[in-house]
Amino acid sequence: MWQGGLLLTAVLFLAFEIWRGWRAGVARAGINFAAMVLSTLAAMFAGQMAAAPFGGFKDPGGFLAALVFGGGLGTFVFVVLWLTGIIFFKRTDHQGSGLVRFFWGAGGAFFGLLIAVAVLWGGISVIRSMGALAEARVEVAREAAPQPAVAGGAAVAPTPPPLASNILKLKESLELGPAGKFVESVDLMPADFYQIIVEVGRLASDQQALIRFLEYPGMKEVLQNSKLAELLSDPAIVKAGEEKNITALISNPKLRQAVEDPALAEQLKKVDLRAAMKYALEKPAPQAGERSTPNAQRSTPKSE
Repeated sequence: MWQGGLLLTAVLFLAFEIWRGWRAGVARAGINFAAMVLSTLAAMFAGQMAAAPFGGFKDPGGFLAALVFGGGLGTFVFVVLWLTGIIFFKRTDHQGSGLVRFFWGAGGAFFGLLIAVAVLWGGISVIRSMGALAEARVEVAREAAPQPAVAGGAAVAPTPPPLASNILKLKESLELGPAGKFVESVDLMPADFYQIIVEVGRLASDQQALIRFLEYPGMKEVLQNSKLAELLSDPAIVKAGEEKNITALISNPKLRQAVEDPALAEQLKKVDLRAAMKYALEKPAPQAGERSTPNAQRSTPKSE
C-alpha cells in the first residue's frame, strides 16, 4: 500500500511539473533545469574535493565534509540561476501571438518533465537517506533495555519513535519487490552510502558506543587537536549532541573550520574510521557472572 501511494504521488508530481513548466515557459523552465544540473555538478565536485583529504565518501569524515561544502556550494549556484530566470524572462501567458505562445509553453512543459524526473531521481536518495537515519533511531530504541510498566509489573519492550518508524517503513516500501530493485539500480548514491548513515546515526544515539569509538586506537591523538578540543567545548555543539540533532551539528560553522584544519585531516587519515565505528557498535561480551541482557536491572533481596 505504501509503495502504491509513492508511485501515485510520483505520477501526480510529473503531471504537476509539466503543467508548471508550461506556465513558466521555455526560458524560465530551461534555466531552472540548468540550475538543477549545474548545482548538482558543483555540489558533487566540491564534495569530492572536500572528501579527498579523508579518503573519499566512504570515510565518515569525508562524507561529512562533502555534505557541508558540496551542499553549500550547490545551493548557492541553484539560487543564483533561478533568480536569473525570474528577473530576465517572461512567462507563457505574457507572450504575444498564439503560435509563439504554444511553442513557448510546449518547451516549458518539456523542461518541466525533465525537472520532475530529476527531482524524483534525487528524491529516491533523500527518502533512502532519511530512512537510514530513522533505521538507526529504531535500532537503538529496540536495543534499549525493557522497563517495567509498574512496580513489580511485567517488563514492557521499548517503543521506537513513531516518526522514525514511519520514515523507515517508507524507505522499506520504496525498496520492495521489482520496483525496489529498479530504484536501487538508478540510485545515484553508492551501495554502502546508506550503511554509513545508519552507523553514524547509531553512534550519535548511543552514548556507550560513542565512548568506545573515542577509545579506539589513534582517536586519543585526534581528540588532542586544538580545533577539535574547541569544537567539543562549544555549547551549541554540546546541546546538539545531547538532543541528537544531526542537522544542527552539520550546519555549525565551527564544525566547518575543524573540517578545514589540515592537521586534523592528517590525523584522521591515520585512523581507520570504519573500523573504529565497527568496534564502537559491536556489543561488548558480558563479563563472567553478568546477565547477557544489556542494561538489565538486578535486584538484591533484602533480609528481614
